[in-house]
Amino acid sequence: MKITFADLCRFSFLLALAGLISMLPFSKYVISMSEMVLAGSWILQRFDTAGLGRLLEKQSVPGRIGLILPCALMYLFKGIGRGFRDLYRNKPALVFLSLYLLHIAGLIFTTDFDYALKDLRTKAPIFLIPLFLGTSKPVSRNLFNSYIFLFLLALVIGTLMYSWKIYHLKYIDIRDVSRNVSHIILGLELALGLFIMAWFIFRRSFPAWSKVLFLLVSAWFIFYIFKSRSFTGLAVFAFTAIILLPVLVFRQKRPGLKVLLAVAMILIPLGMAFYMQKVVRDFYAVRPVDKTRLDSLSSRGNPYVHNRLSDMTENGNYLYLYCQFGELKDAWNLRSKIPFDSNGVNGEKITFTLIRFLTSKNLRKDADGVNALSPEEILAIERGVPNYLFLDQFSMRSRIYELLWGYEMYKRTGDPTGYTLMQRIEFWKASFGIISEHWLTGVGTGDMNEAFQQQYVRMNSKLPPDQRWRSHNQFLSIFVGFGVFGFIWFMIALFYPAWRLRGITDYFFLVFFIIATLSMLTEDTLESQMGVTFFTFFYCFFLFGRKEYDRI
Repeated sequence: MKITFADLCRFSFLLALAGLISMLPFSKYVISMSEMVLAGSWILQRFDTAGLGRLLEKQSVPGRIGLILPCALMYLFKGIGRGFRDLYRNKPALVFLSLYLLHIAGLIFTTDFDYALKDLRTKAPIFLIPLFLGTSKPVSRNLFNSYIFLFLLALVIGTLMYSWKIYHLKYIDIRDVSRNVSHIILGLELALGLFIMAWFIFRRSFPAWSKVLFLLVSAWFIFYIFKSRSFTGLAVFAFTAIILLPVLVFRQKRPGLKVLLAVAMILIPLGMAFYMQKVVRDFYAVRPVDKTRLDSLSSRGNPYVHNRLSDMTENGNYLYLYCQFGELKDAWNLRSKIPFDSNGVNGEKITFTLIRFLTSKNLRKDADGVNALSPEEILAIERGVPNYLFLDQFSMRSRIYELLWGYEMYKRTGDPTGYTLMQRIEFWKASFGIISEHWLTGVGTGDMNEAFQQQYVRMNSKLPPDQRWRSHNQFLSIFVGFGVFGFIWFMIALFYPAWRLRGITDYFFLVFFIIATLSMLTEDTLESQMGVTFFTFFYCFFLFGRKEYDRI
């Protein structure tokens, strides 16, 4: 069979697509290279080699040499023009691509063009991917499955690598284990992978052995989510299931599966509510202590310090009772290379972490308490673990506990620093403050950082300068940057293509769309290269890039 130039370009295009999807859990650098190869392949696929050949055949040899470069450029630009005409005919892809045009329009109100240009480079996939996938030949079902399997394989390899780093403690903050891809984005990818495999297990006609393999991989992904304490991955997966299950129950025709999905629809939210209620109840439960009858001396004869007025607790035990700081310091310094008055590996004060950890075990804050700790617990305290319950690697209690602790500390001090939920609330307050002043036009593509810094100053925020971040809510970020009309534009570009192509009735797109939308409520999903690539690629691949949908 004769292989044409167009065939080679198509092959390189599909190969670059494979490189992009396989690198989503790994490397933004290889993703950038894949996008460049996609661009080159897309252009060359539209290069009219036949037209160029016919034109040059009419010329003499010297004429051919002189005309080959200008004629090649002419046919190259002609092919690119044809590609943009194809895009114009694909209105859903064009509308989605207009998200990038929105950021270009935001330059009108920008003063910081250096940051604006950096932002436009970061968001280039919003322009490139719908252009490439929306104007290229859609992939067949078999090729679509191959790409999906490649994505799942990449997730397996990535999580195995990151698990090795967790096992060998090759990190300071566990959220930094997947250094080249945000733990948030990795959690979203794992949630998507779980739903993809659920579809293959229940709906696709695969051999029994392959379904067993999907079950094993699903179990591994769930294991990793707990192992890495990916609260985002678990929460997004659970809430996506809660939203998705009623749709599946309504549209399911197989009685047995319909009943199974209906039971899951009831049990999942009930289980989540029960677990949350138990964790909250345990957090606020206080072990009764008669503060008028406290021991005054430690076993070594040194006087305790009792702060009877403080009601702060850890696992129901009062934090500032039975404190003997001299013994605490000496005993700690004998057992750890990190001094008592220094910061731990994560930058938190050892003193406070140690007091919290001892209190969580209902140990007194003296030499006996420190000596009762195991070597593993000493290492955990050095790494900033404040509660022995957090050592349970397969429990989300620690993340919920951290949220509750942050809420209580914020109520006492008004300082959200270091507490994930409270910091987000501070970011959202700043966002609404900016929106109230610039609701019509927004602050522009490049001025968002400066606008936030000024707003934090006006708010007298207690956040330190290095943690005064942006919205952590994509919808608020768009409103801040582009005003009310830009926000409406964003929502249309987000929902119109899905409505026009009935993407909401496709299982893969619906699952992805729910996951992405949920992530946008608490994250600036489109403000990083990995986030914008994850969102744009799967949006366009599931909606524009394949021949057949999987209707539910």
